[in-house]
Amino acid sequence: MAATSSEEEEVLKGSDPSRLGKGDLLRDALRRLAELSLEDYKWRSSAFKTTQADRLMEQSIARMRGEDAAYVRPMDANEKAIGPLGRFEKAVVEWLSNVIEEEATRAKRIVNSGGQLARPIDAGEGERGPLGFLEQRVVETLQRISNSEKVRARTKTLRPKDLEETDRGPLGELELKAVLFLREVEESERLRMEQSRSRGGEIVRPIDVPGPLGEWEMAISEIFYAEEKRAQDLEKNPGKVIRPKDARLPGPFGKAELMVNELLMQLRTEENERLRNIQKVAENNRPMERDSNSFLGMVETVLVGIVRAPQMFASVIDRVGELLASKPMDDADAEIVQERGKLKSSSGPLTDDLKP
Repeated sequence: MAATSSEEEEVLKGSDPSRLGKGDLLRDALRRLAELSLEDYKWRSSAFKTTQADRLMEQSIARMRGEDAAYVRPMDANEKAIGPLGRFEKAVVEWLSNVIEEEATRAKRIVNSGGQLARPIDAGEGERGPLGFLEQRVVETLQRISNSEKVRARTKTLRPKDLEETDRGPLGELELKAVLFLREVEESERLRMEQSRSRGGEIVRPIDVPGPLGEWEMAISEIFYAEEKRAQDLEKNPGKVIRPKDARLPGPFGKAELMVNELLMQLRTEENERLRNIQKVAENNRPMERDSNSFLGMVETVLVGIVRAPQMFASVIDRVGELLASKPMDDADAEIVQERGKLKSSSGPLTDDLKP
């Protein structure tokens, strides 16, 4: 009877969702979400593959014609015309494609396991994608912190940096770098104070002694020195604009502006080339050119006719005006035209006159 009652409970649970436990409900909901994700992946993958196939076909036809295929997206440019935007878009698209493939594989594992949760890190080495490697790094970092803290608690070490190098975790390494930096600053400041005392109280700048503060002051002094030279050039040439990159002594600002200017020039060249290709694609894919009998083709034909009608009407009026303003030919001009027509009709080929 106990077995029979348990079987009846299982049947009731399978037929009535309200009798399912929380774990079963979560697994069922997770499985349904994974199934929806798979359907979405199939649709997106089909659309992406269709677009990619069309693009490869256009490139093949363009190569056979000896031309470069027209494109709209920056990443579709060839290696000679691709710019910063194209390279950035290509990298982002590749990363997103890998993430989508990884999530599709994870959704399949969830569906096949009946709703059991599958983390990105649970995939094999060959199937692990960007999310899996990211989770792996996070887990390894947290595990190192946990292990180092356990060792610190067991050895009763006060500060994380005082652990052995093999047991030191990310927190210890971070604290060690901060302590070393502060120690360098302290040593340089102590040396600067000693130099000031030995010189009878003379001020010694941080740049005069080795240390991090001296390096920072050196960088700032380079900026001020370059800007001072540029201000002198502006005083010698009143009314002339001298940008930091055009100065005689381009400092950090000038070098930064030069890098930004080069980047903007590359972007401008890339976008101008893309604009020409967009215009080419738009001309080749107009509805009235591809399928004039379609709805869009007929609409575009009507709109183009409406736009061109005033121009055609103006051209007709100009031509009629020219004809009305013209005068009939004189008798002498008419005779000359008739004689030229007779000469052309009576003259044979030149080869006949050259025969012996």
